[in-house]
Amino acid sequence: MEAEPDPPVTTLPRGSVPPELVGEWDGDGTNVRFDKIRFGADGRVALLFNNGGVFEGTAVAEETSLTLYVPGGPIHYRQWSIEAFEAGYGYTFENLVLDGVSYVRQTSGA
Repeated sequence: MEAEPDPPVTTLPRGSVPPELVGEWDGDGTNVRFDKIRFGADGRVALLFNNGGVFEGTAVAEETSLTLYVPGGPIHYRQWSIEAFEAGYGYTFENLVLDGVSYVRQTSGA
């Protein structure tokens, strides 16, 4: 009897993201693929869903593009950017925009 071949080994690329991406970003709830995205300083990424599901992998940012290497991926974004804005009363936020889809986090305020 012949042995079954081993499945191919899939290795994730080493993650690399700039410091401004590090942290947790909340989806706006309408057009987002994920409810939250969490970036680690080491390039790890976690995609969180309201049903409790989590996809984990690595993220690689290169200038204005971003690739998330997660199960079911990779997911490529041609354009990412961060835009800061004030909401009044001392509250400030940042929007992470991935190919036109916005994720937000609070940076100051009560």
